[in-house]
Amino acid sequence: MSIMRRSAAAIMAAALTLAAAPAALAQAAAPAKAPAGAETIILYAWDNEPALLKAVEAFNASQSKIFVSPQILPASEYETKLTTLLAAGTDMDVYAEKRQTDVFSQNDNGFVEPLDSYFARTKADRSMVDAYKDTVIVDGKILGIPYRGGAYFLYYNKKLFKQAGIPTPDTYVKSGQWTWAKYAEVARKIASGDGKVYGALQYVWGQNMVMSSMQQGRRMITRDGKVDIDDTTVAAMKMRKELEEAKAIWSLVDLKVTKTHYSNAFFSGTVGMLPIGEWFPSQLLAARDKGTLKGLDYSDWGITRLPCDTKEYASIGVPTFTCVASASKHKEAAFTFAQWLGGAKGAKVIAENGLYPPIRTPEVKAIFAKVIPDAGSLAYYTEPIKVLPFQFSKYGSMQEQATIKVAEEYFMGKVDDAGLAARLRSAFEGVVSDLK
Repeated sequence: MSIMRRSAAAIMAAALTLAAAPAALAQAAAPAKAPAGAETIILYAWDNEPALLKAVEAFNASQSKIFVSPQILPASEYETKLTTLLAAGTDMDVYAEKRQTDVFSQNDNGFVEPLDSYFARTKADRSMVDAYKDTVIVDGKILGIPYRGGAYFLYYNKKLFKQAGIPTPDTYVKSGQWTWAKYAEVARKIASGDGKVYGALQYVWGQNMVMSSMQQGRRMITRDGKVDIDDTTVAAMKMRKELEEAKAIWSLVDLKVTKTHYSNAFFSGTVGMLPIGEWFPSQLLAARDKGTLKGLDYSDWGITRLPCDTKEYASIGVPTFTCVASASKHKEAAFTFAQWLGGAKGAKVIAENGLYPPIRTPEVKAIFAKVIPDAGSLAYYTEPIKVLPFQFSKYGSMQEQATIKVAEEYFMGKVDDAGLAARLRSAFEGVVSDLK
């Protein structure tokens, strides 16, 4: 669904529909009883986000002045139903943002409360906001507080590097050589050349086509609707195409046709390197516990930085955050909970439940040390890093589709090197035009 500003008529229609049966859209999470005299705030979230509910339990148990009552929506319907609830002015104090780009339309329609004054007045820690300021600050206003961080890392198979007789990627990071050119060189050395072992796997999502360009600040489409590509964008796609042709990385078309998931490919032990998001260690841990690691022992993998061509290292990613509803009658209490959730105490609960919090305290590092297989990987996974957002504008979902479409055309030979920049620009201009 494209993220467009809703008209007044559409909002009114949604409000009238919801007013008839608001209970049909939400299910209470059956929380413990609120303490006498506590200020109750209502949180909306989706049904497969257990870490958030665990954090709610911890917050409620930590004090007696504020009580958080979760209302749970089905994950598959969350974005649509949340929009309807916000439009109807349903009793809601704070909500988790599942599709982060929805914050743009919510801001346009006045549904989300700016939080700058709350941080200024309370002097509360805002390190979680500052870590992801390019995402949660929109039009100069803090619109969300991250409770899950977002960042891409380079995961690698130590066994395949040993078999190839070459240093693991962290070695190149330490020596300052871990560029995308070095990544391509290493991928070719690890690959068997016949499709049995690949040096790397870059998944089918749009951002995975242009990671190196995004690290250099390119947005593809800026928030104000300008196409933002350059030679680095073309170079990123060209590198992937060349590696695919050499069978050094798994081809985009084959991944889509065979419906091969990046996790299963890495679990099989046939992929040397995987640039993917911060959630992947939890998938590896679950695979270990389920016995689905086939060609990979749990101690055989490591984590380091993405390759990077800029002087200052930057990763890419988007955090998951909560917003305070502008219609809330308990905004101060809602802010207190959202800030606690994104702060040090909430981070500990989020990490204990297998997710990557926006700040990595010593307590968080100690928790991850039980999961990450070596000290070097733990250091890279928990270090403070600059993270640049991908596809974070109202154009995001359509930009994703456009990027994949052009990539497929290019990799299949329907667009050549000389015409790639023009084709990308045309596709992105079409996205902007469609949302005017």
